[in-house]
Amino acid sequence: MKRTTKVILKAFLGLIVLIFVLLLVFPIFFKDKIRTKVVQIINESVNAKVDFNDYKLGFFRNFPNITFSLEGISVTGTGAFEKDTLVNLESADMIFNLSSLLSKSGYEIKSIIIDQADIRTKVLEDGSANWDIMKESEEESDEEESPSDMKILLRKISAVNSFVSYTDLESDMQALIKGLNMDMRGDLTLSETNLAITLDAVEVDFIMDGMKYINKATANSVLNLQANLDSMKFMFKENYLRLNDLKVNFAGWFAMPEDDIVTDLTFYTEETSFKTLLSLIPAVYMSDYSDLETSGDFSLTGSARGIYSDADSTMPDIAADLKVNNGLISYPALPEQIKNINIRTDLFVDGKEIDRTSVNIEKFHMEIAGNPFDMTFSLKTPVSDPDIKGSMIGKIDLTALKNALPLDSMNLSGLIDMSVSLAGRLSMIEKEQYDRFNAAGNIEINNMLVALKGYPEVKINKAGFGITPAYADLREADINIGKESDFVIKGKLENYIPYVFDDGIIRGNLSLNSRLTDLGEIMSVMEVDTTSSDTTSLSAVKVPENIDFDFTAAIDQFLYNNIKVNNVRGHMIVRNGILSIKNTGMDLLGGKILMNADYDTRDTLNPSVVADLNLENLAVKDAFTTFNSIRKLAPASKGIDGKLNMKLAYKSLIAPDLMPVINTIDGGGKIVSEEITLLESVAYNKIKETLKLGDKFTNTFKDLNISFKINEGRVYVSPFNTQAGNLKMNIEGDQGLDQTINYIIKTEIPRSDLGNSVNTLIDNLSAQAAGLGLTYKPAETLKVNLKIAGTFTRPVITPFFGDTPTESTAGAKEVIEETVTGAIDTAVVRVKDKVKSEVEAQGDKLVQEAEEKAEIIRKEAASMAEKIRSEADAQAQKILKEAENKGTVAKLAARKAADSIMNEGEKRSQQVIKEADEKADRLVEEAKAKREDLLKQI
Repeated sequence: MKRTTKVILKAFLGLIVLIFVLLLVFPIFFKDKIRTKVVQIINESVNAKVDFNDYKLGFFRNFPNITFSLEGISVTGTGAFEKDTLVNLESADMIFNLSSLLSKSGYEIKSIIIDQADIRTKVLEDGSANWDIMKESEEESDEEESPSDMKILLRKISAVNSFVSYTDLESDMQALIKGLNMDMRGDLTLSETNLAITLDAVEVDFIMDGMKYINKATANSVLNLQANLDSMKFMFKENYLRLNDLKVNFAGWFAMPEDDIVTDLTFYTEETSFKTLLSLIPAVYMSDYSDLETSGDFSLTGSARGIYSDADSTMPDIAADLKVNNGLISYPALPEQIKNINIRTDLFVDGKEIDRTSVNIEKFHMEIAGNPFDMTFSLKTPVSDPDIKGSMIGKIDLTALKNALPLDSMNLSGLIDMSVSLAGRLSMIEKEQYDRFNAAGNIEINNMLVALKGYPEVKINKAGFGITPAYADLREADINIGKESDFVIKGKLENYIPYVFDDGIIRGNLSLNSRLTDLGEIMSVMEVDTTSSDTTSLSAVKVPENIDFDFTAAIDQFLYNNIKVNNVRGHMIVRNGILSIKNTGMDLLGGKILMNADYDTRDTLNPSVVADLNLENLAVKDAFTTFNSIRKLAPASKGIDGKLNMKLAYKSLIAPDLMPVINTIDGGGKIVSEEITLLESVAYNKIKETLKLGDKFTNTFKDLNISFKINEGRVYVSPFNTQAGNLKMNIEGDQGLDQTINYIIKTEIPRSDLGNSVNTLIDNLSAQAAGLGLTYKPAETLKVNLKIAGTFTRPVITPFFGDTPTESTAGAKEVIEETVTGAIDTAVVRVKDKVKSEVEAQGDKLVQEAEEKAEIIRKEAASMAEKIRSEADAQAQKILKEAENKGTVAKLAARKAADSIMNEGEKRSQQVIKEADEKADRLVEEAKAKREDLLKQI
């Protein structure tokens, strides 16, 4: 019995050990198989680049199931979205049914848990979306398809601490959800099941047309759905969505039988407290929400019914109705209240025919400090021909508004008095049928002050708009910005109604006059980096393409930190996304500037500037001190004093900090100056040191006329002449905006200025030349060339002799010695060349005479040979004639004798010619040999 018990116990312990070993080994065995299957399914399903850093397989975390984890997952788009990341996941856990890994029917996934997802969806202006990455399924074949080897038996999907963004460039709309936690539970293996979904978000933002309608709102939602997974129909049970304090309930159903989504939903609010609605107003506009006292009630109801179909671009019909009755806004600590707030508004969006959409603000009424304000507005047929009707009548006392709302980051005062009405179709304006469109009224602004944190204070002392169908007449607007800057603006704005309601192009003719514009003071209060003296860290601003302004400006004094400009007279045109400055002149640094420029932002990624500048009498030293850009792009100007005139044609791309992109700068121009002085120049000091010039040479340069070109950020200077005292220079080369320099300077130096040691050297070399039998008289002016390399602050000076710079580091004495020695060598070479020419002429004469004699010999031989042939022919003819009457045998013998005589005569002729040729050739060769002997003796 004991033995049996012992055996059973050992077997049981062995089984426990075996199971434990299997639990450790099992994940290792199946890890690569599951990874291969997951990667295969991903690649078969999506048109995108999917990567992940690591993967793990574990048994114990979700025992008795097995967990497959992917870490560092990213999904990147293709084509137009090649550089956009759609999804980044810290990790994703897929929990598998253990028994399915051993079966042949496929792997079963029970739940998916996602941690720290970063999902960024995007729609381009052409309507293409970056989430449209699923591959199209192949058409069903006649043969039965094989069953899938990956089964989804989900009961739970969770996302933790995630971020979701939706950017729609087509509609200029953006939604952001931060700190999202989502949990969905339900048995998805059943045909009918109940789904419980919870959502929480730390922050929700919604921006449209640049305006934040929802700003940093908290959100949470509970959705309970009865789901029929066979028909993909979902019924809403208990549910809600809460934004801040506003809670919205839903009822109805939606279904997704195939690609389309069918909806029949209603939504409504349970709570009717007016304060609940006000919770959506961002804190920047209404702070201290907890202290707010309100009265009145509101209701929000709506519906979404119809079909969403991507195939034919239809969506459900959406209706919404908002009512506010007898609303009151009051803060106990503030003296004013906003009373009698009454709103009646409804919205209908036709999902099939957007042109049937309508917006109607039947009533908007409020009272501040006893001043009523009323507004109505309606919009119909917004697509085909917007039909507009609206009015704004009343006074808005901004001082009272400030005393009614705790606007901590904003200071307001002043009065806006308006009475404006609009009625008609947009086509009437476009066809200039102004008599049929009703647009009339006035807007008057008096003593209006607006001060926002991070922006300069703006005070509109007085301004008025006169409204007509054709234009809005801006009467003289007297404005102060900051403490010092003043502006008077007037003009007309045309086509303003299509601009507001149909994204049309607004046109205007405006004028601006200012006694003083202190941009430095204005920028100093803005929350941007103003550490540089003539640029800020502002991003390159896009010029709107739907604005067409012709703008003239006259500014008596313009200040920006240490930049002081007077008499600015300009003409500015904003058109087609280009800001053009035409014939704009100003007085600056004792001189005048006239400029024409185009700032083009149509390519938002590569904005550009094309400009022509004409500068007169500009003080170089003051320009270096004043402009940070000159210090960066032309550091050598730091040590230059004097005035110059410059013409510059310039173009480049512009970086986000509004500075030029260095390697894109192209252009050219001319610099002219009667006189400039080098107060500080490392390169010129090294030139004087290299040439041993001492202090006798001046640093003042006369009559500069420099032409240059700029190509890909490098300045190429054409050769030009200048003079510093007795030192003459010819300069050419190039320099980079990266501070590198590459110049050749050809100098002419009077011998008398070189000093005793150098002149003694020259005299000694002259004596050495005389010892060689040569007469060398050194010139009174010596020519020494210099190569300037390195950088502006660390130049490398290399003197050289001749036309080509060498790598020699010789000093001035060595170069002068080389120069004089070179001159002596040149004299010796000239003598040798003269002797050689004479010898060559003598040798050529000998060869010519020999060739002439050889020709005579050849001619005499040819004549002798011809004579021999004639004599042989005459003798042969005589023999033939004598044998004519002596019979056939005699004739044959005579023919043979004649041929023999002719052959012998030809042999003698050829021998005479050969002997003559040999004699003639020998005569010429002897002459050539004598010429070579003469040349060798030089």
